[in-house]
Amino acid sequence: MPELGCAQEYTAVIHWVGGARPFTSPGVKSLTSVTWNRTINDTSEATIRINKGMAGASCCGDLGKIEPWVHELSIYRDGELVWQGPVIRVTENRTTFRVEAADVTAWLARCVNTTLLRYLSTNPADPHHVGPVQEIAETIITENLAGGLYAPMPDWPRMLPYIVRDDDTTVTRFEKDGSDNNSIWQVPILTIMNDELVPRGLEYTTVGRALVLGRAQTTSDPAQARLTLDAIAGDVEIVRDGTAGTTLVWVTNQNDQEISGAQFGVSGVISGVYGRLDLLIRSSAEGLSAYDLWQLARASYNGRNPMPTSLRIPDGSSLSPRAPVTIHQLVPGVRLDVAAVGMCMGLTQPYRLSDVEVEWGDSGENVGISLVPIGDPLAGGPPPP
Repeated sequence: MPELGCAQEYTAVIHWVGGARPFTSPGVKSLTSVTWNRTINDTSEATIRINKGMAGASCCGDLGKIEPWVHELSIYRDGELVWQGPVIRVTENRTTFRVEAADVTAWLARCVNTTLLRYLSTNPADPHHVGPVQEIAETIITENLAGGLYAPMPDWPRMLPYIVRDDDTTVTRFEKDGSDNNSIWQVPILTIMNDELVPRGLEYTTVGRALVLGRAQTTSDPAQARLTLDAIAGDVEIVRDGTAGTTLVWVTNQNDQEISGAQFGVSGVISGVYGRLDLLIRSSAEGLSAYDLWQLARASYNGRNPMPTSLRIPDGSSLSPRAPVTIHQLVPGVRLDVAAVGMCMGLTQPYRLSDVEVEWGDSGENVGISLVPIGDPLAGGPPPP
């Protein structure tokens, strides 16, 4: 059975942009601490600290030439790449040199969209056709990075070959083009993903250099591992939270000043157990159809019925090295089943991994995780067009 294990060695390499051509690497003995994380629907970060005295004059000279957005930080756990992304900041004092970096989604946060966002065509040959929200996300990224008037070179951050998709089965229609159908929404690509595509069911994360454009896992997806409380070193908390529970999610574009002519979308069930536990979401976005509002409601319903029961691993606790899951399986968004035997709220429940936090230093490696309830989408279909 695979195990998480305890890292024997961490190494770091500073690459040129693209993550393939090395620039410099501090020696293992000079690397005093490493922190890195993986997260869902956000940009992860990593930091290394280097003892200048142990690094030596030659390495120190190379470190002094590290340039944000020109170089990238790559982190290796026992020789295997676990994290990579552009350097954002370097800081030096008398004894220590610190390198801070963000994952490859940082490039998308600093690239303003220059393409028309109108995904309404039903013709598969049209690059702007309706389809899974993950496909739309990849198309938007590709059209902005592959070339065009403002591109310094095609795919300058070297991201496109490393996009991985796990498509939803639901078709998404999406437009953001103003009333003239010919306007460019000038915001960063990551803003489009966070504000428009994540509410429609997109989930994104990074693993090494790969950008994973995925979907919310359901109980029909296989679990990456089954954990017991023995796999967690330290305390745990089980929280059954009724404030997050919902039976019907409503999304409306109605506002308090004008209620006529508004539309709504609804997702959920009328429960004989909980009764009516409604969640109302008001969207101020313009031009949303009933289908758009239904998509937003559907994506917001997951994990709310039955009452969500979360497993929290407080600060100071971590996964045991004997945990039956490898570091490569700890990808935010995947399903992990947990059996909490011996607790009053004893349960065996599927969860989704939301965050991974790793620290390494003199005291060894600490791997922390956060888990959130897994839910199934409503089986009902969208409203008629």
